[in-house]
Amino acid sequence: MNALTNSSISNGFDTVFSEVDSTKKLNLKNNNCLRLFYLDIFNNEFTYTGLHQLLQRNIGRYVFSRASIEQFKAEGDAEAIGLKAIELLRKANNPNDYGAGGELGEILLYLFLENKLDAPKLLSKVELKTTGNQYVFGSDGVHLFQLDNKSFQLILGESKIKGILSKAVDEAFESIEKVSNNPDNELRLIEKNILSESFDEATTEFIKSLIVPLKRDKTISVDNAFGIFLGYTLDIDATQYSNSDFRNAVNEKLRNNLDEIASYIEKKINESGLTGYSFYFYILPFNNAKDDRSAIINKLKGE
Repeated sequence: MNALTNSSISNGFDTVFSEVDSTKKLNLKNNNCLRLFYLDIFNNEFTYTGLHQLLQRNIGRYVFSRASIEQFKAEGDAEAIGLKAIELLRKANNPNDYGAGGELGEILLYLFLENKLDAPKLLSKVELKTTGNQYVFGSDGVHLFQLDNKSFQLILGESKIKGILSKAVDEAFESIEKVSNNPDNELRLIEKNILSESFDEATTEFIKSLIVPLKRDKTISVDNAFGIFLGYTLDIDATQYSNSDFRNAVNEKLRNNLDEIASYIEKKINESGLTGYSFYFYILPFNNAKDDRSAIINKLKGE
């Protein structure tokens, strides 16, 4: 029934990201996941080469709507999509980000939701920035997830990259609570600013049947859910380990991080009164979250 397909290029995703053990479930009634991934390790540190290539491959898919990409192809400009996307991304800098690379979290959120949850993008924050819309607050993106033939979820995205994982969780929930207090904002943005520009007619009508009150298909259930990307500093003293021992230490610490943060996240969900929502968490450690998020996004922009 879902007329929407993923927009990202998945080739290479599972080579760039490895997952710690198996998917962990939170102790919640609704669908959820808590998944921790890590990058390849060379000489006692994470390497970002593969990540950079994956970002280059998908930056145009993140920045532009499907309709815009089809227009590029129709005009013979398909090869320029990535370059044009980077140009727009430079112009769309958030003045409150002070070069910290906040866009990296938004792009990684987009990639994980499409490639691991199979939830196609409806809109990204950068699409609103580059269309002249001054929308800043709210979610970092909206995706559509199909549970079954009669059940869908609108995944409201949030991304945080901080040095300490629990701090990233805290800040994510501060934003999530604001979004949950104004649940219609994202729906209005899709309806008024995106639908007429981003999708073909059949897909537009399908999305309207899910989210537009006067066109709703009441035989289909639609709920809001949250998709969250969290980045943090792993914080292991690499000088104390051989190459093989370092990899073992990383694996052990990542498993411990996953167990510890699961309990903390469950506590935050209960304290926030958000047990009626589904949550899909994707977590990635960095060598140094603060420095790396800036360096990675700046390299992508060619700055």
